Amino acid sequence: MRKELRNRLIIIVGSILFRLWFSTCRLTIIGREYHDRYAMGNGPAVGATWHRCAIFLVWFFRRIKPMIMFSRSADGDLLAGFAEKVGVRPVRGSSSRGGREALRTMHDFLSRPGRHKAATVLDGPRGPRFVAKKGMIVLAKEAGAPLLPIMMSAWPAVTIKNAWDRTLVPLPFSRVTVVYREPWRIPPKLDEQGMEALRVEVEETLNDMMQEADMDTGYIRQWPAVYNKRQP
Repeated sequence: MRKELRNRLIIIVGSILFRLWFSTCRLTIIGREYHDRYAMGNGPAVGATWHRCAIFLVWFFRRIKPMIMFSRSADGDLLAGFAEKVGVRPVRGSSSRGGREALRTMHDFLSRPGRHKAATVLDGPRGPRFVAKKGMIVLAKEAGAPLLPIMMSAWPAVTIKNAWDRTLVPLPFSRVTVVYREPWRIPPKLDEQGMEALRVEVEETLNDMMQEADMDTGYIRQWPAVYNKRQP
């Protein structure tokens, strides 16, 4: 009971604080044509990013009310609670627990008419960080939706160094950069070998985008160790 009450308090206070200070950030979007066409446009799309971006991107995409997968871990409880508070549709599951059911729920959501978006972090729920898993790639393939790579960075920002994912939280009035690249259209008959090749391509693209975003904000000059040692 104490843990539940503590989590509720963290979610309520955190939601208020994040709404206030994220709204002060100076935002730059790189690849705005992909943002306008796929993230904000009509039709389904599946977003792919790294776990470190989750807190800000949940707030950033709140207006389109996407469905986002969060793990059934303690960290996932907090993120899912925050997401629900700001208007995002959370679904619980991961590669280790409840993932298939969550993917089915997201597939059904994407199949409805209208502007439906879904997303998850590709390196969750426990890492290794910056290494892609296949879940969202499979979802995009089965739903016939474009897989849209998204990355963000900020400076000044708080980096939670003890967290496996190096969670990144922009500070008030910080510079935030959100980067998009052209999405992948995944052939419906892609075999296992092709899926693995695509997984590697997605991983390399996201890491390249992360470096681009970190260079644009100046974050990379503050945390070069992120690039010297990407895995825990």
